[in-house]
Amino acid sequence: MTEPITDSLEPGAGESLLIHSAKSMPPSIAQDMAKLKGLLKEGLKPNLKPASDLRILNLACGRCDEAETLVTVGQELAPKGHVEMVGADIRIREIRQAREQHAHLPAKFLIEDATKMDQHKELGDDFNLVFLRHQNFWHGQELWKKIFDQGIAKLRPDGMLVITSYFDVEHRLALRALESLGMEVVSNTRNKASRELSDAPGKSVDRWVAVLKRRV
Repeated sequence: MTEPITDSLEPGAGESLLIHSAKSMPPSIAQDMAKLKGLLKEGLKPNLKPASDLRILNLACGRCDEAETLVTVGQELAPKGHVEMVGADIRIREIRQAREQHAHLPAKFLIEDATKMDQHKELGDDFNLVFLRHQNFWHGQELWKKIFDQGIAKLRPDGMLVITSYFDVEHRLALRALESLGMEVVSNTRNKASRELSDAPGKSVDRWVAVLKRRV
């Protein structure tokens, strides 16, 4: 169940970011982000090991509408620490949009093929959270297995990987692929308030949100 969004007279850093985000994006997307925030908190709080600082890697991020949501959730999970997000996508236009739109965030955006993240040794392999929104497993299963594998390699041992999906079947296939790469599902939630999309039957925004960890 998505946590209710409540107003505060004196918003903290996370709430201030969401207020900024809501003012800078269409209402439908702002509502999507509010729902996603609740689902992320629900899936991560019981499972992500507390850390003083929190690093987030967002693969195939596009223009990254979810940037402020991820940073906000990170700040709530590590309230006394520093939150850093790195986004990566091969599409130049989208990364430029992300850089412009999210310049106020503790984030950087790389123009990079998500199947080649191992070439960025300077990023390290200590991310607390790797995020892939609306993975596109149907359109290139081997490609997406490579992307998943690259994300897993960037996780710290106790880190979590999160995927969201548009479709039911595609989500199940993606989870099966991740399990074959040594991951274990710790939370898998159907977003019952997911916004329906008209370009394909059975498609909706963040229809599923799954949290996975390395299998012990």
